[in-house]
Amino acid sequence: MCEFLAFVIFIMKKLLLISCSILLLISCQQEDKTPLLIGKWKGVSWSVQGKDSGRNASNVRFEFKNDNTYTAAFEGNNETGTFRLRFDNKLFTTEAEKIEKSVLLSKITADTIVMDMNRVGDSEQLVLVKVK
Repeated sequence: MCEFLAFVIFIMKKLLLISCSILLLISCQQEDKTPLLIGKWKGVSWSVQGKDSGRNASNVRFEFKNDNTYTAAFEGNNETGTFRLRFDNKLFTTEAEKIEKSVLLSKITADTIVMDMNRVGDSEQLVLVKVK
């Protein structure tokens, strides 16, 4: 019985070691996409529930800076604060004196960002292009 228990513990240790190794490998392979965000962006489309929102997306502006600060503007509303991007492509922004909010970036390339948002239960998608 003791030999069996020792064998089970040995197997569990090996499985734990293998699991940790796989997790480490996966996390090391994920690329930090924060450098792709740096720069000025403008909106090109904004949809709600898959249909045109009726909002003028071209009025949306974002600027992400190397020091992890950002500015945003839309129809007279201005926002300034800090940001961070997680490896799962969730962008977290914290406006001065406000609580942190998040948005999923379903696409991040050198020239396009697609923000998937949830506003009071409605799915919204904002597409931004880099300003040259």
